[in-house]
Amino acid sequence: MTVPFGGQVRDPREWMREQERRSAALLAKAEQAKADLENNVVTLSSPDRLVTVTVNPGGGLTSLSLSPQAQERPPAQLASLIMSTYRKATTRAADRTLEIMAGLTGQDSEAVDFIKSTLPPREETQPAPESDDSARFGVPAEPPPAKPRPPRPVSDEDDGEDFQHVDWTGRS
Repeated sequence: MTVPFGGQVRDPREWMREQERRSAALLAKAEQAKADLENNVVTLSSPDRLVTVTVNPGGGLTSLSLSPQAQERPPAQLASLIMSTYRKATTRAADRTLEIMAGLTGQDSEAVDFIKSTLPPREETQPAPESDDSARFGVPAEPPPAKPRPPRPVSDEDDGEDFQHVDWTGRS
């Protein structure tokens, strides 16, 4: 007798035991994936530790913490930092979800393709100026360049002044 997975069956009872072993292994793998997905909670802090977010496997925000020093930041800058940290945390949760599902169904499975199709586009490593959240809030992303100082008049003669009374700022 030929079996769907290839090969010949010599003993139908042995074939049935093999199918039960495969089913049990697949069930155990599915249970492990389920537990891994349930525990796929990501907590991430901003590089300066002002913001800490926690997201669930679906990317839902479950916790937001601000350090006391966060109050020193302008609101628009703080909002941008919160959103940036949140996006990074959701990306990590999505990556882990894809890893778990690929381990269960295979990297090229329809399930993994479906999950990929539901994910938002990845944030670039250096966002373009138009995607910078601080610009939306009317705060420049970078401080304006410093104004150059006017050149100091050059004198060919030593006026005998000591250096303590010289205006070194160039503001005469």
